[in-house]
Amino acid sequence: MKKLLGILVLGLLWCNVAFAVSLESILEKANRYTVEIYNSIERPFIEESSYAGKGTGFLVNKEKGLIITNAHVSGSSPATNEVNFKNEEPIPAKQVYIDPELDLAILKVEPDLIPDNALEGQLECKFNYHQGANTVAFGHPYGQNFTITRGIISGIRFDKLAGFEAIQTDTPINPGNSGGPFIDISSGLIIGISSFGLEDTEGLNFALPSYHVCKVLKLFQEGKDPSPLNFNILFSSNDRLGEYLVVSAVLKKQNRLQVSDRILKANGVSVLNPTGLSTATRGNENVRLEIERKGKTITLNLRLKPRGSLTNRKGLVVSNALIENKFISSYSETSEKVYNPNKQLVVQSVEAGLASGKLKGRDIILFVDGKKITNVDDLYNYLQDKDSVQFILRSRGYFGDELIFYDRHETLKIKDLKFLEFDK
Repeated sequence: MKKLLGILVLGLLWCNVAFAVSLESILEKANRYTVEIYNSIERPFIEESSYAGKGTGFLVNKEKGLIITNAHVSGSSPATNEVNFKNEEPIPAKQVYIDPELDLAILKVEPDLIPDNALEGQLECKFNYHQGANTVAFGHPYGQNFTITRGIISGIRFDKLAGFEAIQTDTPINPGNSGGPFIDISSGLIIGISSFGLEDTEGLNFALPSYHVCKVLKLFQEGKDPSPLNFNILFSSNDRLGEYLVVSAVLKKQNRLQVSDRILKANGVSVLNPTGLSTATRGNENVRLEIERKGKTITLNLRLKPRGSLTNRKGLVVSNALIENKFISSYSETSEKVYNPNKQLVVQSVEAGLASGKLKGRDIILFVDGKKITNVDDLYNYLQDKDSVQFILRSRGYFGDELIFYDRHETLKIKDLKFLEFDK
C-alpha cells in the first residue's frame, strides 16, 4: 500500500512538473509573438469610443509583417497605430483589413523592423474547442504588460449584442487584453482572440474563436477579399431554442430568400448562426444554401457580393464635421434599418469649429438647400463653390425614458472641405 501511495505521489509530482514546463514553454513563446498596440484616431466615426487607445495583438506572419488584433483596438477609423514587441521600441503599423462583424483587424508592419527573435503565433484552425479546457489570456491588462490570466472554457455561444460567435470563459479578459492571444494550455495553440468582458460581472468574458480568424487570414494572404458576403437580410434569434438563422427582414426585393426561412447549410456545411454562415461563404461569391421553408427543405443557388473591408470607407470633413454614408459600420444593417431606413448621410462626429453647436453626431441629413443628397461624393461636389448652406436634419433624443425623433434646420458656413480616407 505504501509503495502504491509512493508511486501515486511521484506520478502527481511528475505531472505538475511536466505541466509547469509546458506552461512555461507556452508563455516563453507568447512573450515573443505578442505585441502592445497604441493607437491615435484622427477623426472618429460614430462607433469609436475615444480618440486614443491601447490593446494587444500578435504576430501571425513574420515574412509579411501581419499582426492580428481586435477592430476596436486598431480603430475602425483612420488611425496612427504603433506596436512594440517585448522590450523593443515601437514601430509603425498600418490598418490593412478591418472586419466589424468579427471585431477583427489585420495590421501590417515592415518585416525588416520585426525583431529577429520574434515568433509567429500558431492558430488552431479547426473547430476544436472543449468546454472545461484550461486556458490562458496573454496581454497587457490594466497596463500590466506581457502577463497572463488563467481559467477554463465555459461554453461556446452566439452573442447577439457582440454580433459574433464567441468562446465564453472565466479567464479574466480585462482592459488591455483585447486583441491578444487566448491559448489552450493542453496544445499551446491560440484558440481565440480575447475580445471583451462584461462589466459588473464575475467570470463572464469572451473570445473570438480562431477558426473564423483562420479563414479571414488565409483569404487575405491569398490576395482575396476575406470580408463576409452581403445576403441583404436580417436574422431573428431564439436563445432558448439555439436558433439564430431565421430570416426576419429581406432588404432587396429580388432576393430569393423570404421572411421565416431558416438557413440550415451553406456550401454543404451545417451552420448554426450568422458567424458560421459568414465563415462558410467568405471568399466564394457563388453560394448554395439549404433552407427550411414552410416545413420543406429546399436548395437555393445565389450569387452575392462581399461587403468589403472598413479600410475602404470614406468620410467627408466640412467645417470640422465628419459625414459618412451610413449611420454606423455594423454589417448586420439592423441599426441602418431602424435609424436610417432611407440610407441618408449621417453626421459622424463634430470637433471645435464652425459646425460645433450646429451639427452633432448621429444627425441624419435629410436635405441640403432643399436637395436630397445621399453620398459624400455628391455632397463634396455640391459644397465646393458654396459659402453657406442650410441643412435639414433629423435628430434623436430622450424625453424621460422615451426615445424621440425631431427635425431641425441649421445654416452652416462652409470651410475646410476634404475627404477622410485610410492610407492605401
